Amino acid sequence: MRPLLGLLLVFAGCTFALYLLSTRLPRGRRLGSTEEAGGRSPWFPSDLAELRELSEVLRDYRKEHQAYVFLLFCSAYLYKQGFAIPGSSFLNVLAGALFGPWLGLLLCCVLTSVGATCCYLLSSIFGKQLVVSYFPDKVALLQRKV
Repeated sequence: MRPLLGLLLVFAGCTFALYLLSTRLPRGRRLGSTEEAGGRSPWFPSDLAELRELSEVLRDYRKEHQAYVFLLFCSAYLYKQGFAIPGSSFLNVLAGALFGPWLGLLLCCVLTSVGATCCYLLSSIFGKQLVVSYFPDKVALLQRKV
């Protein structure tokens, strides 16, 4: 029970940190003001139309707050990679649109490596104990086969 609680605590903490980062934006042209039609917090795109809209919003916002957009992008990418949430291919395309093809490629390679390492560490710290405690027969069968 403790590994599951620990994993949920880490997930909740990272989710809360990403939520704060995306809602406490410095004031900008479109992202910071909710009076305008386009003013809203950043979101994870689920299709190409949303990706195009998010790219335009972040490109305009990046003109004034380049470091904050970089921090927000890196945090969102690491969150998705670290918890193995599908859909980071949209973020790869967004990186190319925001930072250019070469810097976007380099950034995605580094963030994918760091995020996969975080995912591995989370699974080694919490996942092994969870799998062994909830599926002991399956683990024993797999160990015999290996």
